[in-house]
Amino acid sequence: MATDIKVIIAGAGLGGLSAAISLELAGIDYIVLEPASDSKGDIGGAVQVSPTAMHFLHQLGIYEEIQKISKPVSGYSMNEHDMNYVGRIDVSPFKERYGYHTEVMARSQLHALLFQRVPPKRFVIGKVLGMIQGRDKVTVRCSDGSTHEGDILIAADGAFSNIRHTLYWSLDEKKRLPKTDTINMSVDLHVISGCTKPLDPEKFPVLLDTMSEIQSVQLPGKPYTIWFMPLLDNRIAWDIARDVPKTSIRQGESSKVNIWRPEDIEEVLNAVKDYDCPYGGKIGDLLDTTPPEQMYMYMSEERCWETWFGGRTVLLGDACHKGFYQPASEAILDAVTLANLLSTLQDDTHESIAAVFNEYRDRRAPLAKAAVEQSALFRQVFSGKGRAASLKRNLVFNYMPDKVRHMLDDKRHENRPQLWFLPQVKDCGIARPVPNLPSSSSSDTATTITASNSTLVASSSSTSTSESRGSTVSRTSSSTSSPRTSRTSWSSVMSRPAFTMPSAPNVPLFSTKMPSQVVVKKVEPQVSIGDADKRSSTGSSDSGIDSLKSSCTLITATEVPSEVTPVPSIEEANQVEKSDDNEKQLTEVVTKDQTTDKVNEQAVAV
Repeated sequence: MATDIKVIIAGAGLGGLSAAISLELAGIDYIVLEPASDSKGDIGGAVQVSPTAMHFLHQLGIYEEIQKISKPVSGYSMNEHDMNYVGRIDVSPFKERYGYHTEVMARSQLHALLFQRVPPKRFVIGKVLGMIQGRDKVTVRCSDGSTHEGDILIAADGAFSNIRHTLYWSLDEKKRLPKTDTINMSVDLHVISGCTKPLDPEKFPVLLDTMSEIQSVQLPGKPYTIWFMPLLDNRIAWDIARDVPKTSIRQGESSKVNIWRPEDIEEVLNAVKDYDCPYGGKIGDLLDTTPPEQMYMYMSEERCWETWFGGRTVLLGDACHKGFYQPASEAILDAVTLANLLSTLQDDTHESIAAVFNEYRDRRAPLAKAAVEQSALFRQVFSGKGRAASLKRNLVFNYMPDKVRHMLDDKRHENRPQLWFLPQVKDCGIARPVPNLPSSSSSDTATTITASNSTLVASSSSTSTSESRGSTVSRTSSSTSSPRTSRTSWSSVMSRPAFTMPSAPNVPLFSTKMPSQVVVKKVEPQVSIGDADKRSSTGSSDSGIDSLKSSCTLITATEVPSEVTPVPSIEEANQVEKSDDNEKQLTEVVTKDQTTDKVNEQAVAV
């Protein structure tokens, strides 16, 4: 039975903790390996949780606590360096369509909320260096020389996963690794994330808004894009993303990726501090209120791997797919899907585990790949440079009909899984999700799934709170409004109480503070925004342009109203620069021919 197996989770990030909580509720034995860290738990910036993951968090009974540490996102606005408004994407209808808003909060607070619901005895200090697996067991080796044996290993150890490196090396030796997965990791973004100290709302009135309007600023002639995210506790989180030439990084070299010198931080901050801030003053005014020890720097790229498991080892979260757009939500969905399938496991044979892993990949890989592709498109729209990027931006902000936008969003949010072995939370969205049920091959073995799945977890008070949040946001406003929308139209009149970390009704609160025997890093690397057009095809399986073309195939469907003003196609936009080059070459040839003819005429006259 599933309860007779032992699972080792490598990594205690948001994905690893979600997997641990799910296994705890399923009654499956497990441990969580996480290296000790001297870093403070409140470093880093903000994290966004999409409606696809909110259903799971509500099912755990911690939705009310999420509300006390987060703000619902109203939209994404883009500005030029002089605060010239470019456009906006409205996401306030998410509550009506999918049952929840996208929530933005400090990463450390969400991490603490999940961390406290894992028993302290489950945590084991150990930095994972690699693993050795046989047909019956898998053994993990840590940097202190210790080893841990289990039936299943879940690699949730981040984008530069040591376990993935070991797994891919062993598969490559057996000629079983796809060619695309043999390509070295490469990075094309340097990112600094941070969060200010509590600010004065009179100086920054945006902090009084109930909903958070995420602002981006694109700098002219510089490879920087800055993002600002107002949080609930009078703080503003920020990300500074810098496009860099693609740099190859060998598997297993994660230690070289996250080492930054103080002068590196100083160089980036000095490059952007003198530009205008969306909230008045200069960007440096906000950076100066952020303690240096709370800044987090990393490199990253957008990529989705083909190989998700091998033997008794399975990958989760950034270890198998990376994208800027809400990576935490994708990691949580991985954890829920994997825990559901593990709960149906009848024995620990190699064949049974391989069947579970294969179904996990089949369920999640296409969705994760689509999320990475959309992340590349998001980067191109908000950070792309040049005429082609401007045309795409104009298309998204000004010409994409609401019906097409809703169709694309509905497709991205149709998978909203919940744990099969817990009572199900009612889905109140008008856009119905895909069925969250076991497949025919596993439905007969899902003995823990009972008729209680139809029982609703949400109490009447939480339901009424959920229904009332953001209710004053206009549902008739266009999602591509071209004039700048006033700040008050992005907010509702509600306010939220301070965060007190009460115990959730379904998931026990095992501790009110971090256990003294282990200190866990609370920040997962996330991908930020950059220029997808400059990506090399050798660095990832799919480029941002390919994802853009696949997305724009939907834009030309029959659902688009006929009265929409025709605009240049994406392929035409991508050919603009090439056409300019061809025209320039043609002009040079014509000029050269004219000069030659003139010389010939003079020669004849002589």
